Amino acid sequence: MEEFKMEEYIPPSIKILFQGDKEYHVFLSFKGEDVRKNLVDHLHEALTAAGLHVFLDTHKLEKGDKIWSSLERAIRSSAIHIPIFSRGYADSAWCLREAATMVNTQGLIIPLFYDVEPTHVRYPVKDSSQYQQAFLKHYDHPDRYQRGEIERWKVALHQICSHSGWSMDITGGFEAQLVKRVVNDVIKTLDRVSLEVAKHPVGMERIAEDLIQKFILNSEGGLVKSGILGIGGISKTTLAKAMFNQVYAHFDAASFVFNVRTTVADSVCLTKLQKQILKDLTNYDGKVHSVEKGISLFRDRLGGKRVLLILDDMDGREQSEALVGDWLAPGSRVVITSRDKHILHVAGVSPECIHEMSGLQTNEGLQLFSRHSFLRASPSPTYEAFSKRIVEACKGHPLSLEVIGSLLYDKKNDPDCWTEAFHNVALHPKIYEILKISYSGLSEEEKEIFLDIACFFIGEHKRYPIVFWKSMYRSVKTAISNLSLKLLVRIDDKGVFHMHDHLRDMGRSIAEKEREGTRLWEAVHLSRGESNNNNISRLRLSGDNSQRLETLYRPGLRFLHLKNLPLDGITPAMLPPNLMWLRLQNCEKPFQSSLVRNVWFFAIQGAFHFSLVDNIWDLRIMQVDGDIPSFQYLLFNILGNLLQLQHLELRNCRNLNKVPCTIGNLSQLQRLDLSWCTELNKLPHTIGNLSQLQHLDLGGLKLN
Repeated sequence: MEEFKMEEYIPPSIKILFQGDKEYHVFLSFKGEDVRKNLVDHLHEALTAAGLHVFLDTHKLEKGDKIWSSLERAIRSSAIHIPIFSRGYADSAWCLREAATMVNTQGLIIPLFYDVEPTHVRYPVKDSSQYQQAFLKHYDHPDRYQRGEIERWKVALHQICSHSGWSMDITGGFEAQLVKRVVNDVIKTLDRVSLEVAKHPVGMERIAEDLIQKFILNSEGGLVKSGILGIGGISKTTLAKAMFNQVYAHFDAASFVFNVRTTVADSVCLTKLQKQILKDLTNYDGKVHSVEKGISLFRDRLGGKRVLLILDDMDGREQSEALVGDWLAPGSRVVITSRDKHILHVAGVSPECIHEMSGLQTNEGLQLFSRHSFLRASPSPTYEAFSKRIVEACKGHPLSLEVIGSLLYDKKNDPDCWTEAFHNVALHPKIYEILKISYSGLSEEEKEIFLDIACFFIGEHKRYPIVFWKSMYRSVKTAISNLSLKLLVRIDDKGVFHMHDHLRDMGRSIAEKEREGTRLWEAVHLSRGESNNNNISRLRLSGDNSQRLETLYRPGLRFLHLKNLPLDGITPAMLPPNLMWLRLQNCEKPFQSSLVRNVWFFAIQGAFHFSLVDNIWDLRIMQVDGDIPSFQYLLFNILGNLLQLQHLELRNCRNLNKVPCTIGNLSQLQRLDLSWCTELNKLPHTIGNLSQLQHLDLGGLKLN
């Protein structure tokens, strides 16, 4: 017979135990002829005497679907399952079916190995044990059992044997002592109080099921550290609690430490957390006088214990050094939740052991919202379309769905409230403050860059604003890296900035209310009177706002983006000398050359008249998209003098038929884009002088 390979089969799902309302405390699964009159009889009597409700099957020799239905129901309604693996256990298809059902249910499995080795049970076809012989007999009856069912039995045995359990060896073969040990352990396990996960843990079962398999049960051997990463309100803690409830009883001891970030204000608080962990894991009740003393106690007392440690909302290196070290025994598991990927790396979590929370799926989001707004799993038909719009606006963010859903619970007859909620999802005070925690921990430079991205640079390639920021800040790339690690900004594979809608709205609210109007990105700001603010440093205007162009001049203006505006109303006196970023998009009227001064970034898009000047020698990026009359003449006059130029992007310039040889003077040029300049059929040989050139785009060209 072909050898069974475990890796060819996917283990059954591990369901999450969210509630403890079980009909039975313990379900005993056993082969009657082997242990019914000795071990099982004594164990059942001792468990019952301890006040536990035990399901003991007395129908093993009977057959029929009705009997099996009652057994299956008992398994699913039991908190703890104890399969007693005796020599003849695998001979019984009933026992094997029970084992497979245990794996697929919501209870805890603790195996008891009675006169058999765990390896004989784990690998029933890889040795000459009685378990191997039993499975060979099952294969000889294809008319009785389907092959797929037999394979599931073997997978179930392998799965169960990965759980901690009991054997005769722990009491030297004395059954009475073994029964006493089992009863004490069961009582201790049942006494552990499960954490309250959430009122409506929608979606958590799906995620926790996968993470338990990946990081807790299937990770054999040494210490495994894993991380749950996500922005505020994304349900990191809820997920961690769901995982804890399901797996804590698999370990010798367990500890869940809540709100590490808010608890730890100084080293005294760190010692309190160390004491909590020691109390939970070792029952230590002494004092911890210093962080160093706590670490010493960890090493002395935790070396031989397989423990589960969950640290919620960590955000500092000192927390990692004090609470997570190499003192945990092999087989232990550490789960850390954080808003900062760097903290997980510092704590020793490898990248493949980090799960980034991405929000609920659309159907789950609608269910969670409906649970809070309508107290049922789906919305009222009258508000179904509006509910879906709000769920979409929440972007799968559980806290937003809960807060907005609860807010609208008693507003069924007030459509205005629903409209207002839709337009202000991220600005609800509770959501806003949770999200703002990450922003508050940034340096001043990081805050400024975050606000710039939120207001102006979402969808922009990072190379362009980096040039702008370098004119003002010292550690631009480090700041961007930190924003990415804290999940405040996401940079895709192409280098483009993205941001969660809630974070965008939070950032714009901060820029508008807390930064004294330094950033204006919509025409509506000018109409509110912000145009009188001399602190404006970034300004974006679009549409027919020629009547307001006289407001452009501000002493500190460094960023200006004009779109669909008539430029003939702008005079040189309107623009300050320190302007570093100038983008003109579809501005059709003539543009006076003297407006371009000492900018580092200059971009024009659309066909309009333009004349360049000779005082832009500090230019780092020049971006042109579209036809500009006389552009080739202007390019020949100035290009060789732009010695600081790093990016030259001339796209769709169909009236450009020649590139000047002076391009070879641009020793700093890293990027040259001439795509779809269709009249261009030859490049100057001096391009070979561009030693720093990293990217050359000639798409759409037919060169000789």
